[in-house]
Amino acid sequence: METRPVDASQSERTTSPGERYFIKIVLALTAITYLGTVKFDFVYDDYPQILYNPFVKSWRYVPQYFSGSFWKQISPLIPENYYRPLSLLWTRVNFSIFGQSSFGWHATAVGLHLLVTWLVYVLAKRLTGRLTVAWLTALIFGLHPIHHEAVAWISGATESLFAVFFLAAFLAYLESERNSKTVWTTTSCVFYAAALLCKETAIVLPALVFTHSWISNSLAERPEGTESSQRFRGAIGSISYYVPVALFYLYARHRVLSGFSHTLPGASFSTWLLTLPSVLLFYLKNWLLPLRLAEDYDLYYQDHLSLAHVILPASIIVAISSFLWIYRDRVGSRDSAYAAAWIAIPLLPALDFVAFNPDQLVHDRYFYVPSIGASLLVALCIERFAKSRRAVFGQPLATVVTAMSLTMAMAACTVWTSRFWMDDYTLFSRANEVAPNNLTVANKLSVELIERKEYEKAQLLLDSAYRENSGDFRVSLNLGRLQYVQKQYAKAEEYTRKSIALGPAVADPYVYLGMIQLKQNRPREAQASLSRAVQLNPWDAHFRTSYGIVLASNGDCTSATVQFNAALSLSPDDALTQREIFRCHAAQSVKPAPPPQLTQR
Repeated sequence: METRPVDASQSERTTSPGERYFIKIVLALTAITYLGTVKFDFVYDDYPQILYNPFVKSWRYVPQYFSGSFWKQISPLIPENYYRPLSLLWTRVNFSIFGQSSFGWHATAVGLHLLVTWLVYVLAKRLTGRLTVAWLTALIFGLHPIHHEAVAWISGATESLFAVFFLAAFLAYLESERNSKTVWTTTSCVFYAAALLCKETAIVLPALVFTHSWISNSLAERPEGTESSQRFRGAIGSISYYVPVALFYLYARHRVLSGFSHTLPGASFSTWLLTLPSVLLFYLKNWLLPLRLAEDYDLYYQDHLSLAHVILPASIIVAISSFLWIYRDRVGSRDSAYAAAWIAIPLLPALDFVAFNPDQLVHDRYFYVPSIGASLLVALCIERFAKSRRAVFGQPLATVVTAMSLTMAMAACTVWTSRFWMDDYTLFSRANEVAPNNLTVANKLSVELIERKEYEKAQLLLDSAYRENSGDFRVSLNLGRLQYVQKQYAKAEEYTRKSIALGPAVADPYVYLGMIQLKQNRPREAQASLSRAVQLNPWDAHFRTSYGIVLASNGDCTSATVQFNAALSLSPDDALTQREIFRCHAAQSVKPAPPPQLTQR
């Protein structure tokens, strides 16, 4: 027989006082598990998103957060899919407090995850009315290793930030169903708008509200003769308040990004459909067996029917879904339906992978919010099957023992997985081990090897990548970098010019071309190259400074000063720019400045 959820307050009154401390224990265990991450450095996208991002270093840029794309400072001329003004505002607040100290950034990332974990506890308690299920759900969610990206990586905290507002919006909706509908509905819509402005995946909240309303009404006690059309109208009424918010967001997004989404050429519907089974199986596998987690994976588009990558994954997904459907009554049809909705609906945006680069179709962080439903489903199973007559702190002993076993296993795996985020070299070495064919990983690891002067390893890695992906501008650029540091300037120029031909709207190759031309005593050509880099990306202070240095070396101190001042407006504390502007002025009145040395990041 289906058990109806009871009011949360009623549940608390019928539960032993000791159980109220379970969520505090869950939060403490989660905090301890991620405590080591506060010692980690900035890695990967943290550099362009935080350290090299002029827009997060001054409050005067805040209005531009709402009128520009999330990655405006990197490639202003390349179409973007990310409009996240509140995520930029969160970054600005953190930068104003912590600056370039990674400790504080990591601490707030862990703090956000703890807040989300607590909200997951509240959500599970409201949905099921059972505190045992609530703290079990929070425990599994808080400690699961699949959240390594969202917690151990500073830039990954965007997932936790949007999840806070997303969960708050849904909880406010639940409250509006029983108290002060106008007040709580308005509150829910405000949180919904905030979640959308943090991350575009929040768009699915109305679908989640609709599904919840439908499940509640279809399984609730109701008068005989209640039609499905009545339940449908009730569910539609539940989401009517969110539609104007979503439409306004979509309008703003379309205006800023010049479109709702920019898909990659060649990613057809048939390609999407054939790739879908392996993507779904990826998330299922990494949730159930989180043993080989990394930042990137070797999962690519499928363009033909394959036994290994299409038929077999699809069969596994269908078999597991059928099993859960058949046995849904064993754990409660209503609660299992809630869990399924919280898995499937928040995962939908991640299934629009035709907007992603071919080697970036999946990431563990995309399962952050969907894992709420997965955690709830596992918690329901534990409560249902781990029963015993003996109790501890008002809980069945078998349930507590099962929870303790899960805690030790998940915490150990999470600590192990999170440690790969300690620095770039460790991160990309791990990613290369897990995904040896991933092009993004090869390029990132090669840069780290060049920085560490491990030129032979970098050459082997890039040669292999070039053989398989000679049409990727990043491989040519990094081969040019490698030749440059080894003073093979002719070869470096050859690769760099190929990189420019493959990615003409990207500024970085022009900077390296300018550096090569300076080494070959071609200052006028270097000036033209740096001028083009600044045209392509006027928001990069390093590009401005490099261009100013070349202008000064060519005797144009007036124009150089313009570039130096522009660089200082973007990065006021840059010591190199301040020194170069002083040298430029001194050279005008005393003697020519020494040969320029371009900066590189």
